[in-house]
Amino acid sequence: IEARVMALATATTLRATTLRDNPPACPQNAFRWRVQSALAAKVNRRARVSRRPPTVPRASGDAAAAVVDVDDILPAFGPGSSEWPVIHADLRSGKFGTVKLVTSEQAVAMMRDAANPAALADVRPRIDFAEFAAEDTNEPLDVRNVPYFVPHRSVAKRWQGYFLCTKDGLKERDPGFTSSFARKFPDRHAPIVVACKTGGDLSLAPVTVDPVTKRQVFPEGSSQYVDYSKSNSLMALYELQQAGYTNLFHLQGGVTNWCASGEPHRGDENAFYFHPTILPGILFQLIMVEGIVVRSNLAYVKKFHPENFDLINQNNQAYGMINDLVQNSPINWMFDYYS
Repeated sequence: IEARVMALATATTLRATTLRDNPPACPQNAFRWRVQSALAAKVNRRARVSRRPPTVPRASGDAAAAVVDVDDILPAFGPGSSEWPVIHADLRSGKFGTVKLVTSEQAVAMMRDAANPAALADVRPRIDFAEFAAEDTNEPLDVRNVPYFVPHRSVAKRWQGYFLCTKDGLKERDPGFTSSFARKFPDRHAPIVVACKTGGDLSLAPVTVDPVTKRQVFPEGSSQYVDYSKSNSLMALYELQQAGYTNLFHLQGGVTNWCASGEPHRGDENAFYFHPTILPGILFQLIMVEGIVVRSNLAYVKKFHPENFDLINQNNQAYGMINDLVQNSPINWMFDYYS
């Protein structure tokens, strides 16, 4: 196919070049000349795209086939990463290092060890860290926030999260996570406890995909909404072990269990904290609910009182505008189903 495209591009380019150097005088031929020139430019663009080197596909098997990121690290999430069952197996086998599990009580004792105090690396997003976190006003603890997920670089992607009432918008894995971590924790041999919100449990089997049916297989306790063997802290550990950190610990149950077990903290892990970035989502959902009412009312009137349908549209421009907006939206099926 590429050879045929190249041949067509060459032939079309030669003819277009000839016509360009000798433009016809006849108006009909001049129009044909413009069309052929535009076609030649389009085919050339496609030919240039076909000559580009193919992109590396996302790894689905061995982690060694995955693509390294800007820090020469095999990412645990996002483009170039392996599937979670592969990463889960690598963590359990100690491919890059041993995952040492500690409880909240053990972590506090490690952080208060005068001889070799440990630090707590909280990899939750910045807003989650601001709402509640490990903290002791009497005996300060070394707690530093290094988010594994950061606000998406694309403004459009972030706004998708705003419309879904996601605090700080849609997020992505920090492409330079290990570099960001090194700026906060330069000593790669110091004891560091890595924590996220829930912690994750490596002893549990991960959610897999059946190779025959292509359907997800959920172990006991997991579902299509949550995989309890997976967490941000485990993904961070997978990358930090590759970056050369040799004394890492994994906090069991995450920061939520830390707070629930009565360890020193600020904030309430069970409370809902308002953030201004969810306002667009609230407004969007209110408009959609109003759209449901308007669309359903107009559908009812059109079906049972068609003589009044045009009158309503003429006398109530707001109804007509909302109806047109919803009718042309991607979620129109909701209103058709409801009506």
